[in-house]
Amino acid sequence: MRIVTFNIQHARRPDGTVDIDALGAACAGFGANLLALQEVDVHLERSGRRDMAADVAVATGMEVAFGPAIAIRGGQYGNALLVRGPLADVAVAPLSLTARAEARSVLLASALGCSVAATHLSIDDGEAQIQLAEVVRLLRDRPPPYVLLGDLNLRTDQLSDLDLALADGADPTWPAGQPRVRIDHVAVEGLSVERVSVLPAAPVSDHRPLLVEAGITGSLVGT
Repeated sequence: MRIVTFNIQHARRPDGTVDIDALGAACAGFGANLLALQEVDVHLERSGRRDMAADVAVATGMEVAFGPAIAIRGGQYGNALLVRGPLADVAVAPLSLTARAEARSVLLASALGCSVAATHLSIDDGEAQIQLAEVVRLLRDRPPPYVLLGDLNLRTDQLSDLDLALADGADPTWPAGQPRVRIDHVAVEGLSVERVSVLPAAPVSDHRPLLVEAGITGSLVGT
């Protein structure tokens, strides 16, 4: 299973141009079975009122669910989850706000035999830790195996207490041009991680995509 998380910065090129077609082509090139996107615009003026989640689904040939976090002047902004196969039991839950004004949410679903949580956490460390605990609790209310992925806005060393196995290497993911920090992550339970790669910078976004190749462990196959 090829799992990718990518904060797309609403398909923004370095020059500020929004290029949804370039985003779609980049996502299609990942060859992902499971793809989480953060900072996704749906019907916002700055991205031409297009449904960015649906456009990427068409470009990749994947099923999609969108989880709004913020409503903005007739449109929405949030997370998207795409899967090469059916999506079921989709839910969106708001996350606690204790320090920052920007609302955050988690998108939960069943996909590829796993319970999946896709999210984008606060830039405030303390608030992000509270939100992460909420995400894990909501994920664990569902059956294993588990996949949690997204822009957690926390470094690897800040995730030592995470109640899931972090699929992490040393390579940073942000900023895209000259990455210094690893804040995009995938964590699993009931899956064996085979390879972790930070992919080259895409034409859009200030983050680099993170790829994890994993398989469901033998003890869970067929359960």
